[in-house]
Amino acid sequence: MNSKEIEIKFELKEEEYKKIMKFLQQKGRFIQEQHQVDEYYSPVGKSFYDSGDRCLRIRIEGEKSILSYKQIHNENTTQQYIEEYETLMEDSQMVGRILKAIDFVQEIVIDKYRIEYMLKDNIIVAMDCVKDLGYFIEVENHDESEALGVRNACMVEMIQELRVDSAKRNNEGYSNMMFRKKKEKRSEIKN
Repeated sequence: MNSKEIEIKFELKEEEYKKIMKFLQQKGRFIQEQHQVDEYYSPVGKSFYDSGDRCLRIRIEGEKSILSYKQIHNENTTQQYIEEYETLMEDSQMVGRILKAIDFVQEIVIDKYRIEYMLKDNIIVAMDCVKDLGYFIEVENHDESEALGVRNACMVEMIQELRVDSAKRNNEGYSNMMFRKKKEKRSEIKN
């Protein structure tokens, strides 16, 4: 699959998370509940997470495993989108071994519990609880027939309706956040 993913993410406090969940349960259409474990890889000696504009990931979701490559374009603009390539895998452990054999290293593991709801036929709201990072809301617009600016405006309108504080917008991916957190921890240990 190849698509242009348009999303905005906000960090939440636990109380905000619970309040928005209540709203979604009343107004949204439940899609799914998932436990996802994401393993992120980079070439040896060249971390994708120092620049933060791309990632290579193995996602384990129940019995399903997915290999994904994502790259951010037009970062921090209203035209920002993520180009995403992904495919199902038969054996995620073997793919991990293949990546190691061609000099890729596993840098980060994200353990996430996600609940998704649909609002307004084209907006998916994902409520995430991420181990060691906290609570988040991701709002995605899947209507690729609309221009990027229109899709972004629709998501901003939804965030306002959900009463999420726009100052808490988070432009980092979970992998980048975890990478930064691990880097800070290593720095503290050295000092």
